[in-house]
Amino acid sequence: MKAIVALEDGTVFEGTSFGAEGEVIGEVIFNTQVVGFQEILTDPAYSNQLVCLGYPHIGNVGINDRSNESSSTHVSALIVKEYSKIYSNWQAKESFGDFMKKNNVIGIEGIDTRALTVHIRENGEMRGIVSTKAFSKDNLIKKIKANQDSAVPLLGINSNSAKSVGSSKTVIINLGVNNTTLAKYPGAKKVPYNTNAEKILANKPEQVVISSGPGDPRKLTGLIEEVKKLIGKVPIYGIQNGACILAEALGCDVYKMKVGHHGVNLPVVDPKTGRGEISVQNHSFGIKDVAKGVKIVHVNLNDKTIEKIQSKDGSCVGTLYSPIDERGKLEKNYRRV
Repeated sequence: MKAIVALEDGTVFEGTSFGAEGEVIGEVIFNTQVVGFQEILTDPAYSNQLVCLGYPHIGNVGINDRSNESSSTHVSALIVKEYSKIYSNWQAKESFGDFMKKNNVIGIEGIDTRALTVHIRENGEMRGIVSTKAFSKDNLIKKIKANQDSAVPLLGINSNSAKSVGSSKTVIINLGVNNTTLAKYPGAKKVPYNTNAEKILANKPEQVVISSGPGDPRKLTGLIEEVKKLIGKVPIYGIQNGACILAEALGCDVYKMKVGHHGVNLPVVDPKTGRGEISVQNHSFGIKDVAKGVKIVHVNLNDKTIEKIQSKDGSCVGTLYSPIDERGKLEKNYRRV
C-alpha cells in the first residue's frame, strides 16, 4: 500500500506502508543508532514522534519479550529505508511489522532516509505527517498547519509496568520514565510529575531523580517551581528532559534545538580535559546561558552543546544523556571524567 511523508515546509517523500494503516501528525526526528528499534518504539520519550531511522535495514531480528522500554508503544510512525519481512533471532517472538500493526504504529519504507536525515539536519526538526490514506500534498500540509502541538503529551501516563512504590531511598519524578532507568534504581518510588515538593520530601529520600520524557520541558512551570524547593534539601539528578527541568530550576535557560540528539553513539567530553564517553541520548531541548553557581561538566563533541551540568556543591547534576554508570548514583559516586 502506498504511504507518504510530508513535512511542514512542503517536502514530500513517497513509499509503501507496513505495520498499521492510517494518518498521524507529529515532530519528525532522525535516530542514528544501528540497533534498538524495539526500544525506540516503546520508550515514552519518543511519544507522538515520527522517527526516521538512518540505518537502512530494519526488523531482521524481530521482536522479543525482553527489550521493551515500557508496557506499550509510544512512537506514532516509523520511517525506514527497508523493512525486513524475514526475521531470525533466538529470542524473537513475532515480526517487527506484526508488532507495529498490533500496537497501531504506522510504518513507511522505500524512501531515501539519508535524504530525509540531511534535510532535517540542514533545516531543523519540524512537524510532519505520515499517511496511508490521503496523498494530496497541499491537503497534508494544511493538516499539519492546523494541528499545532499545544500540550505536553503523556507525561507519566502508562510509561511502564513497574510498581509505583519501592523500598529504596530514591524517588523518581516520572515524566515518562523508561525501564532502563528503572533498572538503574531498583526499588525506587515513582511519583507523578505534578507531585509537590512537600510530598516528595515526606518520603525522606536520599536522592531525587527527574526522569526523561516527551514534550517541551519549559511548559512544566509548576514542576520547575517545586524542584526549586527541593534544591539544597536533597541531592537531585535530572535525565534528558529531566535535566532541562533541573536547569530551569537552577536559573539556566532551556531552548529548542535546531536538531536534537537521538542515538546510542553520541560522544560527550569534559571541555577542560578532553576526556569523555560515548552516550545514549534522546532530546530535542538543550541548556544554554548557565547560571551562576552552575558549571559545565560535559559538552557534545560534535556540536559543542552542553550535555552535563552540575551545581558547584555537587548536589544537583543534570545529564542530557541516559545514566552511564550501572549503579545510577549521583555525580560523587559515578563520575569518570
